Amino acid sequence: MAERLAAELAAIRVGTGDDRQVAARRVGEAVRTVIDLMTATTASAEVLLEAAETMSEVVDLLSGHGSNRRYEGLAEASGLGHDVAFFDWSPQLGLSNPLAPPIYVDIQDGIVIGKVSFGSAYEGPPGCVHGGSIAAAFDEILGLTQSLSGQVGMTGTLTVRYRQPTPLHTDLRFEGRLDGLSGRKVLTSSKLYAGEALTAEATGLFVTITPERFRALSANRER
Repeated sequence: MAERLAAELAAIRVGTGDDRQVAARRVGEAVRTVIDLMTATTASAEVLLEAAETMSEVVDLLSGHGSNRRYEGLAEASGLGHDVAFFDWSPQLGLSNPLAPPIYVDIQDGIVIGKVSFGSAYEGPPGCVHGGSIAAAFDEILGLTQSLSGQVGMTGTLTVRYRQPTPLHTDLRFEGRLDGLSGRKVLTSSKLYAGEALTAEATGLFVTITPERFRALSANRER
């Protein structure tokens, strides 16, 4: 399962290469940079007003092209099967989603590896990543980890233990492990490192559901 999933992730990370996807990923990165700059700016009022005018033009340009969240596939590490949406629109991994840090994931020796550097937009304590952002990242990493079970699951419980502050603008590494199965429960755990320093760890209990139930959630989203 781990080898198959690793190959699947590698293939969809590259993407389809079509013009719309390339453009969406480029826009996502540009807006992500704007968010990072804006949350740490010392620009004058004049510069900010000029930026606001430019952003208003962007809003006008994109308006009329749909306001509901409509993307190809599911941007969710559920185990239902991953596709390009997993890397394009996930709020944690999405290259086209400006809200994503993003986290770059891979599977090595049966362990889910996530690499990320959180920018200024994710600041909590001074110079450190907000605890809520860390928890959200753990949820995504563990969601992908539970996929190694071959089951479709949703988060039942997520427990995070913060060992020490996690620094911003620093190369970080998540490691996710599948710990076992118990009936409908999938047990997972993960650790977060800054270099060799353990900054946080988490355990996740996922509850398996039928693919039909998950597709029903997707259909309800469309409605």
